[in-house]
Amino acid sequence: MLVFHDANYMKTNRIAAFCFVLGVEAQGINGTANDTLPSLFISPTADIAFALNVPSDSATDLYFSLMIPKSVTWGAIGLGSATMAGSLMLVVYSSDSSQNLTISPRIAYGHSEPVYTSDINVEALDGTGLKDGVRYVFNGRCTNCRSWNSGHVDVTSKSQSFLYATGPDGDIDSDDVRAPLKMHLNYGNFQLDMTHATSPGAVPVIPINNSTASVATTQGLSVSDKRDTAAMIHAIIMVFCFVGLFPFGVLILRLGNWVRWHAVNQGLALIGVIVGFGLGVHVSSFYNRSKSFSDPHQVIGILLFIFVICQFVLGFLHHRMFKKTQERTKLAPAHVWLGRIIIPVGVMNAFLGFRLAQSPQYYWILAGLVIFIFPVIALILLTKKLICKRWDRSKAAAGEQGGFDLEPWRQTEAQRGHGQQTAAPAGDYAPTQAAAQPDMRSYAHYQGSRDQRADLGSQPLPREYV
Repeated sequence: MLVFHDANYMKTNRIAAFCFVLGVEAQGINGTANDTLPSLFISPTADIAFALNVPSDSATDLYFSLMIPKSVTWGAIGLGSATMAGSLMLVVYSSDSSQNLTISPRIAYGHSEPVYTSDINVEALDGTGLKDGVRYVFNGRCTNCRSWNSGHVDVTSKSQSFLYATGPDGDIDSDDVRAPLKMHLNYGNFQLDMTHATSPGAVPVIPINNSTASVATTQGLSVSDKRDTAAMIHAIIMVFCFVGLFPFGVLILRLGNWVRWHAVNQGLALIGVIVGFGLGVHVSSFYNRSKSFSDPHQVIGILLFIFVICQFVLGFLHHRMFKKTQERTKLAPAHVWLGRIIIPVGVMNAFLGFRLAQSPQYYWILAGLVIFIFPVIALILLTKKLICKRWDRSKAAAGEQGGFDLEPWRQTEAQRGHGQQTAAPAGDYAPTQAAAQPDMRSYAHYQGSRDQRADLGSQPLPREYV
């Protein structure tokens, strides 16, 4: 039987964790010599085993037994070719009850998720189900697996090509033969001696004892720990843009009116969104659930991509026009409101993306980032707003008290107080500088000429708010 090590060891070393430690299981086999065993394949990572019987009394049937650990999401054996294109894939995964297996015959059309076909008839036989709580076994008979539209198996070949693949850890728990699959973690190919597999029709037994290994098979390509890197990079870039860069762009503009740095930030975010969008389109071609681009995550993603480009263009045009007119343009509100739509919708779409990728474990990481980043930005902007209001009130109070007295004829009635009226001098009379400020004459040489005052700088320009 299949004996799996403890959970901690499984997480530390997958190859050792799913090692087949072969003992004895009562499936009706005695003896362990290779000449009495069926054609048997055990993967190098020991996470899938496959035994085949070609019945000598049938021209159409194939009997097989397929075994995978309970911890993997799915396992598959591909018939007919050493590559995916055209292969018939016998995919198994846990049923809705978790106590049985669902078999899903699929045709592969390239390096992408195989598509279910109803043309292949596979019957589950006795012995199928969960064994000892640690492994799944599917014993089956396929009545038309020797040939199909895109391929066939040669039952007289001594080196017939097959494929194998297993998914990442987890479970599917579905009776749906079209259940979506995650990308394989381990995969490869092997050749099997079909003449050795030929015998009277019966379910082949995967013998389990300490010395049993693959029988009448030759290992070919073997790849382990292969992950969907493109999907991971897509997720990282998009989360970084919509949860990081875009909110930071709002912060640097509202906090210090740093328009230039805001533009640089938005440019980097735009580049990130373009790269992330391209990766998303690329990844979508791998899976049946995303090939049609009809999933809500994809539809919203396309709209967001258009909005981000439009917002960047509006911001660029607004800045160009502002530099000429020094006035707020009509493009500014559209730029602002697009940003107010893009950020929250982008965050929501990230959650939908993890659902589409069948990775709900990342919900909590994304939620943690949102709960931390957005309140911090809001708190900073709120604090800045309160400080500005307090500063404005202080300036207004200082203005009411007055820092110096104007000439009586320049004072307002409130500044004069007590209803006193002071008439302006008659005619064009105005007090001379000496009369008005006799004690400032000694400082005249510090004032300099009018031309010398020009080095104080030009008049400040309006601040560019959007």
